[in-house]
Formats: sequence, structure tokens, C-alpha cells
Amino acid sequence: MHLKITQNGMQSLLVDEGRKGHQHQGYCQSGAMDEEAYWWANFLVSNPHGTPCIEVVGELALICALHGTIAATGRDAVLYINQQQKTPYTSYRVKEGDEISLRSETLGSRTYLAVAGLWQVPRHLGSACTVTREHIGGLHNNGKPLQIGDGLEITVNNDTSRVFRSRSLPEKYWPSYDLTEPLRVVEGYQSDSFSGVAKQVFFTSDYKVTSDISRMGYRLSGTPVQSTQDSMYSEGIHLGAIQIPKDGQPIVMMKDRQTLGGYPKIGSVTPNDLTKLAQAVPGECVSFVREHSDNARARFLLQWQKRLRLSGDIQ
Repeated sequence: MHLKITQNGMQSLLVDEGRKGHQHQGYCQSGAMDEEAYWWANFLVSNPHGTPCIEVVGELALICALHGTIAATGRDAVLYINQQQKTPYTSYRVKEGDEISLRSETLGSRTYLAVAGLWQVPRHLGSACTVTREHIGGLHNNGKPLQIGDGLEITVNNDTSRVFRSRSLPEKYWPSYDLTEPLRVVEGYQSDSFSGVAKQVFFTSDYKVTSDISRMGYRLSGTPVQSTQDSMYSEGIHLGAIQIPKDGQPIVMMKDRQTLGGYPKIGSVTPNDLTKLAQAVPGECVSFVREHSDNARARFLLQWQKRLRLSGDIQ
């Protein structure tokens, strides 16, 4: 299947599971910002987990050159095929000449387009993920987002004797992006460098998502939080780590974060809740609540169990 990009939106990137296990070599992990939406997109088109897809901010438009199967997911995803609106979290058969467009109703949020088949894109350290800061990954392995005129080659099974069977995730099971619920945080060893008063401030305050956000990190604005630690050696940065620089304004580290950092960290947002923050846009507010690491691990495993249970029930 050949897809030609006719509109690339604010940013359209090739993403997958990321470059896991290479942070010690100086490579960021990367990967889909919203892992839940990414997982469902590939499942709905029967792709193996880890298959690349397109992460979209803004509006993406493409033209198909051959038959294939697609699905769109993400926050408030709006999918059109030949100017006809389609329901997200459902797979659709497309044919040569069909026009596809995808965007989010919430400007700045991310949507995902999965296409069934084997993606003929370069891999660097086992991943096709685009990291613009490191100039690796993407269609030409140079770290550049998808551009108008780019073409994607995807090997598909076009055996017309096979009957297409759509997959659909019922709306009640779509990922929730409700930011009125506090994001859960597991405190780390550096939380000892924050006084009880500072922690109370952090866990009882609302923080606004600023315009200074990217796949590297989300800078928040609110009541300052101060650490008693004046200086520290740089160390590895965990996904979801909440750094507190000298101005006291939290920065949550995301998928394209740097490998090392030297600000004290009050804790880490749990993986389940980091997908919500990844879909937040400037002006929205978030708050935080403590969670024990055992409970965070249990919730993560239960989420996987729920995915597998639902995937077995989907028609």
C-alpha cells in the first residue's frame, strides 16, 4: 500500500514502541506519547504490537494508492474517508484513490493513524521513531517530521478472497483523558530533599499546562515548589520524572526527554496517567496525588489485562 501525504498538519511523526535499552548510549527512549491510543490503533488493524504508525498534531491528509485497512485513535479523534466522517477506534477498508484526513477536535492533542501491514521504513537501533532533536528516525532516518509529498510504502495482503472484518472498540472503553482527576505520582528517593510543606504545596495545588511543552517535557505553572538541595550531579532521567528547577515550576519529562538531568525530582507520574498528560494542551490544569509504587505497578498490570480481555471480546 502506498500513502502520499497531502497535508502534514503542525507535526506528523512516525512512532512506535521506541528505542528501549539505549539510554546509557545517549539515545532517548522516544515512542508514542499516548501509548494507550497507539496500542489500540495497531490492534484494530491486526498489526503486531510495535508496528509503526503516524502520530498527528494538527490535521493530516493522505491519498491511498492501493487497497488497505486503517484505524484512527487518540483524544477527540476526527476521521474522514472521502469527506465522510467515520467513527474512531474502528477499522475501515480503503481503496485506491481514497482520501483520508485525521485531526483532533482539541487543537494540540494527538491522534494516531495505523495502517495494516509491514511498514517499509528505516529503523535505527530497532526503532522507526522520529526524534527531531537527535536527527534520527522517520521516513528518511534524519529526524524530520513527515512532509507534504512524502510517500509511505506498506506491504499488505491484498488477497481479495479474504473477507474484510472490521474491528471496533466500544466507546465506553475508549481511553479517558479526564484531567479533573489528579495524576498519580510515585515519590522517589529525592523527595527527601523537599520539606513537608513543599510536598503539601505540590500535592494540593493546581498547575496549568504552559505553551512551553514538547515531546521532551511539559512545563507547568503554579505555586512554586522549593527544594532544599542546592546542587546535584546529573543523573539518568526516568519517564514521567517531575523535575523542580530553581524557579519552582515543575517540568514533567516525556518520551523524547534528555538522557541526563541535574534538577531534583519530587517523583514520577505513573505510566497510566502520563498518557493523559501527553494529551493535555496549553491552558488546561492538572493536579497530583501520591501513589505507592506497588499500587502503581498493580494498576499498570491491570490495564494490560483489561486490554487483552477487551481485545478478545472485540468483534
